[in-house]
Amino acid sequence: MKTNSGKMENKNYKIGKAFFEKEWNDEKIKIHSECVIEACINMSLSTDLNQNIFIIAGWIHDLGRKIDKDSHHVLSLDFLKEFLKENTNFTEIEKELKDCILNHRSEGNPETIYGLIFKCADKVALHNNKWLEYKKNKKSSCS
Repeated sequence: MKTNSGKMENKNYKIGKAFFEKEWNDEKIKIHSECVIEACINMSLSTDLNQNIFIIAGWIHDLGRKIDKDSHHVLSLDFLKEFLKENTNFTEIEKELKDCILNHRSEGNPETIYGLIFKCADKVALHNNKWLEYKKNKKSSCS
């Protein structure tokens, strides 16, 4: 799924990213989403888990922040609904996608292994070197 440059090269990754970019394309959320996806993929290596769930949920889970930070997890479900209208081949994983998106916050209570991994990955992503570098650069540009 990764090339030598470390970039994801997966059709579904590109589909999810294109949807994200169309809906918001915020640099901060894009980097965070990439880090969440990477953490999920790394945690699920050598398993039979469907990594496409992590990829699609990763791109959509924070889109609701565009509207409201506090209820973004609920609002992101509207973006998922729109995504599924445009990409009907993902409807068979809708339950798992909803679980990841709705329950990724600290107070969330995931019902599936996907939701549990995703919730953890959302926190692990805050320690990803790419995320830390972004935050460092943002902080120094504000000084």
